[in-house]
Amino acid sequence: MSATTTATPHRSAAPLRIATVCLHTSPLQQPGDADAGGMNVVVLEQSLALARAGHQVDLFTRRSDPDAPDLVEVTEGVRLFHLDAGPAAPVAKPDMDATIRPFREELRAPLAEGGYDLVHSHHWFSGVAALPLARELGVPHLQSFHSVAAPEGSRSLEAGEPAESEGRIPGEQFAATGSELVVAVSDAEARTVAERYGVPGERLSVVRPGVDADRFRPCEDVASRREDPTLLFTARIEPLKGPDLALEVLARLDPALGARLVLAGSASTVFAPYLEQLRDRARELGVEDRVDFVGTLGRDQLAEQMRCAAALLLASWSETFGLVALEAQASGTPVLAWGSAGGVREAVAPDGLVLPGRDPDVWAESLEALLADPDRYAAAVASAREFAAARTWDATAEALASLYATVVGRA
Repeated sequence: MSATTTATPHRSAAPLRIATVCLHTSPLQQPGDADAGGMNVVVLEQSLALARAGHQVDLFTRRSDPDAPDLVEVTEGVRLFHLDAGPAAPVAKPDMDATIRPFREELRAPLAEGGYDLVHSHHWFSGVAALPLARELGVPHLQSFHSVAAPEGSRSLEAGEPAESEGRIPGEQFAATGSELVVAVSDAEARTVAERYGVPGERLSVVRPGVDADRFRPCEDVASRREDPTLLFTARIEPLKGPDLALEVLARLDPALGARLVLAGSASTVFAPYLEQLRDRARELGVEDRVDFVGTLGRDQLAEQMRCAAALLLASWSETFGLVALEAQASGTPVLAWGSAGGVREAVAPDGLVLPGRDPDVWAESLEALLADPDRYAAAVASAREFAAARTWDATAEALASLYATVVGRA
């Protein structure tokens, strides 16, 4: 995909007014909780960084709590608006389609009155709601997906996230082909959008996520976490994320290591039975006393877990990028990941443990070899930190603002 562009960071000429739409999940929601994940972090951190650069960002999301205020002043330059669309309660993804039209009608007035230079939608729900309004108002519409649906009829999780409804694939097609620009988080995601939806390279660009290297930082005692290892898995609890592989790896490690597994994240109502299946599997494998199901962690709690972990197990079948890999590496925590999971190779340092298969025996052997060699482990910690710390949210925001300015200039 030689025609796809990767934005070069530079400050845009003038401050922009940006409408950012995130219909189905609030950017303020903790990742790992129900349907919240890396997208929530990316949207929020990019918005904060854009505000630091002098831009105004208004975030629009669906009210899922009756007590949520109409307006949240997140920080200077960033506001979040809750719009009524459907019940003021959590809605499962398969039922979210029904909220798109009412959300669009609630969004119409603030978009018309806000004087925005552009609209940037995240996930297909948002794009289907906001793109027609952007066309009515004559302002550019940019689309980011953060996950792309597996092709219709595909039963392989490797192909992407299973479509939660019949509307998803045509919705992604509509948002991808109707927007002035699709902003992907990795080259892998850009290729997928181009191949599946026929978006030409000149209307695709890549802006990779950053990381807060002050919040996610290494612990001082590297030796202790290698000698008394705790492994970390953190994601939404669903089959796509592969927590079952993390359990299998733990079960195959030499018992003399005394390794434990912290399994962080919550399941949406759709996947509530899967969480119980994982608990049952831990008992079958004989590791239930060495697995801590800790639920959703706040950002500071997650950072602390990452600092203390011997390694992060990124077991996903499919990832458009894999933000947790970047956060773990900023914490000096080596990452084990499956190399065919979309954009994961772009999120892990070149000398990281990106494995070619999903055989838990191979994963366990690779991890044991790393933990057994103090010098190799120390080098992996240093390399991980160096790779991640250079990728800041401010640089990401500058690249994004450069794209915005270009699109607005063309319009």
